[in-house]
Amino acid sequence: MDHNAARRAIADILSATKLSEIKKICKNATITEDVFGDFVMSCDAGILPWVHHISWRDFLPSKFVWTDEDSKRLGNIDNGPLTRESTKAMRKWYQLLDERRYLVGHVFYLRDHSNWHFFYFDNRDIWAYANHFKGGPHIHLINHLWPNRTLEGVWNEFRNGNPEMKGAEHIRFHRENLGPPNL
Repeated sequence: MDHNAARRAIADILSATKLSEIKKICKNATITEDVFGDFVMSCDAGILPWVHHISWRDFLPSKFVWTDEDSKRLGNIDNGPLTRESTKAMRKWYQLLDERRYLVGHVFYLRDHSNWHFFYFDNRDIWAYANHFKGGPHIHLINHLWPNRTLEGVWNEFRNGNPEMKGAEHIRFHRENLGPPNL
């Protein structure tokens, strides 16, 4: 993966002055997990002028409640065939993982709030399998160039309830460390 291209994509997004420019950048860009992490850490360390905040939370399906009894059933799995109870607990666990939504948002802004960028994703967005975006794993972007959007409005929408964030751009996202370490 080309880390320089990923750094350039972030720099281009931060310096864009038109929404049409952002759309073109996002269409052609791939941001890597490592480069995005470096950007976050550089902002948090005060190396870059952007203020960074993160928000995250889980949306768990309300109809499926994981109990202590379910944990006990999984904890008693031995080698060999699963019992009926263990199989039921295992199915419930996988269903919880499948329906769970883990939502993460990163906002970056200059101190005068004139220039801000909001990147967000959930666990399904960055997964390579059964992804809703035909480009595969991705993150979303909304920034100060969106009409009728404010930093406070976007941040509050994200933090309160289950946001839809209509109109966000998709940016391909590459995660380098998905497999076992190379030994």
